[in-house]
Amino acid sequence: MPLYHLLLDADAFHDRIRPALAGAWKARSFEPCRALCADLVPAAEAFARRYHLGPEEPLLRQVLTGLPFDRDFWRHLAGEALWYSAAEIPEFETAPETLCRLLAPERRAEEGRERVRFAPIEQILFGGRDLVFGGGFYRPDEAGYNDTSAVERLADYLDSLDPGQWTAADLAGLQDVAAEDLGEELEYVRDWFPALRDMYRGARARRQVVVCELL
Repeated sequence: MPLYHLLLDADAFHDRIRPALAGAWKARSFEPCRALCADLVPAAEAFARRYHLGPEEPLLRQVLTGLPFDRDFWRHLAGEALWYSAAEIPEFETAPETLCRLLAPERRAEEGRERVRFAPIEQILFGGRDLVFGGGFYRPDEAGYNDTSAVERLADYLDSLDPGQWTAADLAGLQDVAAEDLGEELEYVRDWFPALRDMYRGARARRQVVVCELL
């Protein structure tokens, strides 16, 4: 599944998105989300134009016309709120399996996504915390986030790494990559690593939350 990173203004995330979604989950009503949905309509329209989405109406518009509460609808709305609120959605390759083999080889045999056990690179790629709003979980196995304190810590960690020290031997046993192709795989991840590092540097400088989602 493709991995996406959404950069959201921390104040908007904590002061607008979280309270609205938490209130809706607790009240079993979309009423607490109405103001947020109204504010996001222009962003939803711009998003649809940019990514050439079809004519289907976003759920947030249905909320504004009285959509009854439903847990599946709530999760859908949470996704729309995160995506339409994103200040940036950088597009670059991340090579998660390769980076985890290089930087957290002890994790390669583990299964599942228990975030409390994530190594720093896994937190960077997949988020160190679940997205929970008022007790409602948004896609716990596929989506997580890093708040500003975690972003600062993880940006510092990325700054401490030297890709020049990585070797093809570190990738031995990498799944679906033949031994003779490990050198090429290493160069590939070295090429893309600066984009990941720069994304976290930028998020640190702009006080942004990083939401990580597999789709």
